[in-house]
Amino acid sequence: MLTQFAGNLSCTVEAGQIFVIGARPIDDAERVNINFLSGKSEDSDIILHFSIRFHDDVIVRNSKIGGSWGPEERDENINELTAPNPTTPGEIFRLYILVGDDKFHVAINGHPYCTYAFRAALSDIRTIAVAKDVMQIVQVDHRQAFPSPFPAIQLEETFNSFSNDVPKVFLPGHIILITAIPFGNPRGGFIIRFLENGSKRQALHLNPRFDPHYVVVRNSHTETLEFRRDEERSGGFPFVLDQQFKLAIAMTENEFKFAVNGSYFESYAYRNSNLLDILNGFKVQCTNGMQLEVTNVDHLNMGVPDCEGFETYSSPEVEML
Repeated sequence: MLTQFAGNLSCTVEAGQIFVIGARPIDDAERVNINFLSGKSEDSDIILHFSIRFHDDVIVRNSKIGGSWGPEERDENINELTAPNPTTPGEIFRLYILVGDDKFHVAINGHPYCTYAFRAALSDIRTIAVAKDVMQIVQVDHRQAFPSPFPAIQLEETFNSFSNDVPKVFLPGHIILITAIPFGNPRGGFIIRFLENGSKRQALHLNPRFDPHYVVVRNSHTETLEFRRDEERSGGFPFVLDQQFKLAIAMTENEFKFAVNGSYFESYAYRNSNLLDILNGFKVQCTNGMQLEVTNVDHLNMGVPDCEGFETYSSPEVEML
């Protein structure tokens, strides 16, 4: 089954940041495209086009500015110890892109691959898209590497089915929009976890549990990494197996708020003070044979600390361009 991903970033791209993108191509993949774009519309500029072409055993780099493609780079600036295409159909690859002062520094699966000089302003980059022959997208992380790492600890947990870190602290009024489809074992579930500065301590544990429970559990960790006894289960169950949902997670000064498919769902009060200062994104873990296909993660700041009216953004009819 093919999938794709498109998501708007949480903040402006700057030198010293790093992107980590993980995906699994289908077994007979011909091409996977990773694009850094100025938006989601068809006429958006492509600031970085990273095209893995398996049949040609090459990775093409290019940019499309003002509707016109520039010169392709295929052999230029490739690390002399790296194969022209070190990825393999059917196997997860991880693409690391470090933003330098005047170029992108690219590594694949932990090994240096190439550089690519900027052809447009970094501030033009707003969206990341992954498309073509992709079976699974497991990671779209945007982190800060310099002058100080954020998150400070960057755990590579193999049991995560999706990861979405951000490079700067959240502010009240920030909304994360997650579009996804749950499928697989109907007696399973999935967990959306917000960790405190990359540690294992969960500031939010959002766990929809399907058959036979049909409940959404909200909880968090104590200082000793134990779940609190006062878990919350109210609000009903707005998720349906094999049907796409759009979940809005709003961050106010005092609580998380949730909405699904245009309707307010529930909230969860912060258990620690100044919590937003130590959050750096979310991880998804699936349980008991369920899978979650994440196709969009959009970040936006309403500019309203209490996020009043945020439910509107979770409506499937509202597009983030």
